[in-house]
Amino acid sequence: MAIEREMTLNDYINVMKRRLPVVLSVFFVVLLLATAVALKLPSVYESTATILIESQQVQSDPTVTKEKYASDRFEQLKQVVLSNENLYKIADKYKLYGLDKKARPIADIATAARKNINASLLKAEADGWEGKPTFAIEISYNYYKPEETYNVTNDIVKLLLEENDKAGKLRATETAEFYGKEAEKQRLALLKIESEVTKYKKMHANTLPENKEMHLESLDRLELDLRNVQREYSATQSELRSLDVSLESAKAGIGLALGPDQTAGGVNELEKLKLELDRVNGLYSENHPTVRTLKRRIETLEKSSGGASTPVTEKRVTPQSVMVAKVQSQIDTANARLKSLEREEAAIRSRMSQIEGRVIQSAQTEGELGALLREYDNAKAAYTELKAKQDNAKIAKNIEMENKGERFVLTEAPIMPDKPIKPNRIMLLLAGLLGSIVSALGLALLLEALDKRVRGVSALASIMKLQPIAAIPYITTPAEIEQNKYKTVKLITSILAAIFAVLLVTHLFIMPLDLVATKLSAKF
Repeated sequence: MAIEREMTLNDYINVMKRRLPVVLSVFFVVLLLATAVALKLPSVYESTATILIESQQVQSDPTVTKEKYASDRFEQLKQVVLSNENLYKIADKYKLYGLDKKARPIADIATAARKNINASLLKAEADGWEGKPTFAIEISYNYYKPEETYNVTNDIVKLLLEENDKAGKLRATETAEFYGKEAEKQRLALLKIESEVTKYKKMHANTLPENKEMHLESLDRLELDLRNVQREYSATQSELRSLDVSLESAKAGIGLALGPDQTAGGVNELEKLKLELDRVNGLYSENHPTVRTLKRRIETLEKSSGGASTPVTEKRVTPQSVMVAKVQSQIDTANARLKSLEREEAAIRSRMSQIEGRVIQSAQTEGELGALLREYDNAKAAYTELKAKQDNAKIAKNIEMENKGERFVLTEAPIMPDKPIKPNRIMLLLAGLLGSIVSALGLALLLEALDKRVRGVSALASIMKLQPIAAIPYITTPAEIEQNKYKTVKLITSILAAIFAVLLVTHLFIMPLDLVATKLSAKF
């Protein structure tokens, strides 16, 4: 029957006394196992190196921040240095991860090595350096042997520094060559488009958009000339009609009473016309109809005067004949002038039609030429951008070649580790001690809970629901006292014998005790 009551401290003490052999046995066994595990776990050593990323002495591209540059470059180098091939070469060089016993796949070796390698980018805000952050790379490697740990860390650092120098120069050279080729391609494309624009302008020289204003101005001038010609044409027609009347009058002899002074009258009229011409020249331009009419009349009178003074054979010159000849000459001149004005008007209209056609075509030319110019502008902008990138790439290349760019400087070289970083054997032993105590006490309490026997007055009273009048204590006989002493001595002797046997077996078959003591002192 289970005892349903709360156990007191005395009850627990009694349980420990009754289960003392079991408690001690479990305690020593668990403690021995924990000690064996703590001592058997291999020591893990770690070697660490720090690489400082120095700032560029000459800034090649101000748009790239130091943080972005350091982060990108670190990730690239990390991928290259910690590749499967490099890690396998290092592991095979020092025969790590069982390569001294048998060959293993490269991927497995590289995976195992990466688990023991820690590469990180460190950033520190330094107020003393103009507020610019400082970046460094920390490389650490841990393994079971201190010498191999140091060697592997040293090889990784060397590989990282060499790869950084080689990759920086190679990347700068490739970048400069790439932008150089792209800039040359864009330059040729730009020249091609420029040639197309020039060819198009030559083919449509008369209809270019920039000539549109000039055509419109020419069209305005031609319209003005056309109106002047039309006005002069109308004036000439009026003059011709007046001359026709004068011719008929001259033939009829009307207005010829001047007699021999007619020639002088013609001369006087010529002088008057010249004076009138001088007067209107100060008022109008040379193309004004009045000016042109006066000039034609003066020319007609001068021709008539010359013809009158020339003697004509076999024909008598009379005032009537002179007047008729004069008027007829004026009519002929006016008719010739009309034909000339008609031709001039036709030429002006043809010229106007031609210019109007050019103005109309200039709209289409403007659209096609605009597309070519936009393509040219885009190509020019792309070429300018590529040229700028090419210049920056050349500067970066020169910086890398002269070691004026970002440099990796080994500030803390890896050292030979003298103490393991793990396991913490003291903590393991303390945990083993605590575990052995808990295991021993737990097993004792479990066995006591499974035991159905009734022990003690309080347990009996709890079961009977009656309180006994008196309790007679157990009377120990001298023989039992001697037997208990014998059992105690036997238990202590057995524990000492077991410890001696473990030490003897360890000394004879595993390791001499003096060497064990030396290793224990080194580990702790």
